[in-house]
Amino acid sequence: MEQSPANQFLSFFRDYTKTLDSCACNCGTEGYKKIDQYILMPRQAIYVFDWKTNTLPYKRGIQKVLGYAEDDFTTEILATYLHPEDAERYTKLVKLTNEWIRELKPAPYTVEVAIDYRIRHASGHYLKVMRQSTVFEQCRNASPKSALNLITNLTGIKNETSVELAVTDVHTEEVLLENKVKSDGNHPFSQRELEIIRMLKQGKPSEAIARQLFISRHTVDTHRRNMLLKSGCKSTAELVHKASQLGII
Repeated sequence: MEQSPANQFLSFFRDYTKTLDSCACNCGTEGYKKIDQYILMPRQAIYVFDWKTNTLPYKRGIQKVLGYAEDDFTTEILATYLHPEDAERYTKLVKLTNEWIRELKPAPYTVEVAIDYRIRHASGHYLKVMRQSTVFEQCRNASPKSALNLITNLTGIKNETSVELAVTDVHTEEVLLENKVKSDGNHPFSQRELEIIRMLKQGKPSEAIARQLFISRHTVDTHRRNMLLKSGCKSTAELVHKASQLGII
């Protein structure tokens, strides 16, 4: 029997917590001083998701924005307060971005994950929010240990029901990973990724693709890894075959 989105969410992070059990590093209160200095606007809340302990050790503004007492705002709430129509897609995108981060291990504060979706306020009504996240801490082997999350209430500003995602390099503002709702609904790839898939189908290596698109080989290779994660494919050949079957190249 297939798990519900909430159970998939909880299982996904519990499994990762188990992989970090051998890590000896800890997150002390000294690590939160920088966050304490961050000024929140009235429609914003902030929290840290510690993947090693599967807890939310730091929270601020939660009750004002979301209505939950800080002691009641837990990882279980994160999994269950999603709008039913957004839960499946949101869970899929969360797993996608976390797998990407675990594989590439970006340094803290170097990439930003932005995703918008609907969540249930403690009083029962739903809010449209945007969550901006970044790696907050790493373990000694550079595995991501915790994430810093900023929630902004967009209700009344953006009321669309779509769930959209973008991962951006903080320094260059380059979009490294995205999975926005497409008009045809048949694939998750950006226009840049489609260009690269078409060139891969022609047998061109990363270096040649980079020269033709006037981007670095590193950027091409990053796009290739992202496409494999998005599609669930294990190889470039499988990716090209799948894209051909979908009729997108």
